[in-house]
Amino acid sequence: MRPHPAFKDRSIPAVHVLGEVTLRALSVSDLEPDFNAVMQSAADIKAASPGSSWPDGLTKEKNLIDLAWHQREFEARRSFAWVIESRAGEYLGCLYVYPSIAGEQAADVVWWWRTGAVVAALPFREHLLQWLASSDWPTLDYRLKDQ
Repeated sequence: MRPHPAFKDRSIPAVHVLGEVTLRALSVSDLEPDFNAVMQSAADIKAASPGSSWPDGLTKEKNLIDLAWHQREFEARRSFAWVIESRAGEYLGCLYVYPSIAGEQAADVVWWWRTGAVVAALPFREHLLQWLASSDWPTLDYRLKDQ
């Protein structure tokens, strides 16, 4: 699997401190906390994404497949997914960066919060924008889709 052209010469960090939270690359080892957070937050996730049915029908087996895909895509530098954790290691949600596969110089940036997570959403968004504008990232149109 080849890297996305915009990321072929980039090494996006698997772990990154972003303000008050830490991002850690999502992997198959996150199955239990990820599945629990997604299922606990299903109504909020769907409410934030009108027209989407995810995570309806999600099972642990299907989630393991999704996590393996995210992990492989990150390793190949095709798309990027992180667990958003508190400094104490609490699973707060997930962040995804999906570069366009249609040839656009753009990437969709999506995240969701675990229901009940105590997060300062505006500072998170501001820190994320600053990071995406840094030299870690290629110059793309990052389309943020808050959830």
